[in-house]
Amino acid sequence: MKILIAVDGSTCAENAFDWYFESMHQAQNHVTIAHVGDQPELPSFVCYEQAVFPIEEYQASVKTCRKKINELKERYEQKATYRQAQCDFKFEIRQGNPGEAIVSMIKESDVDMVVIGTRGQGVIRRTVLGSVSDYVLHHSKVPVLVYRKK
Repeated sequence: MKILIAVDGSTCAENAFDWYFESMHQAQNHVTIAHVGDQPELPSFVCYEQAVFPIEEYQASVKTCRKKINELKERYEQKATYRQAQCDFKFEIRQGNPGEAIVSMIKESDVDMVVIGTRGQGVIRRTVLGSVSDYVLHHSKVPVLVYRKK
């Protein structure tokens, strides 16, 4: 069975990862740990009626984004090593909705099931802010296990 575990920097995602390995994992499962980082937006300033793009500022924000993603990937590599689990890692920077990006990863990776954590937001907050887990749950073509810690 191919499993995709979607993670971010939250304890909810970490709890979902831990729960999967403690409760469901089988040695023959092929696990992919996936994360989608937000593409930094290109800053611009209007100067003398022309758009000026401060390239150094953009490059610094991309570097910071990549550093955070690499740190997160290293954390999950250590967690997988601790559990003696062979995992693939798909940590990317993509523009747009993270839920859409994860659904794309699901299709690209041809997985059988997705595990994702949720913060358990209320209906109003989820409606206004959106929810990655809610989006994945409603748009994935494969079963989605949404882990919510009590």
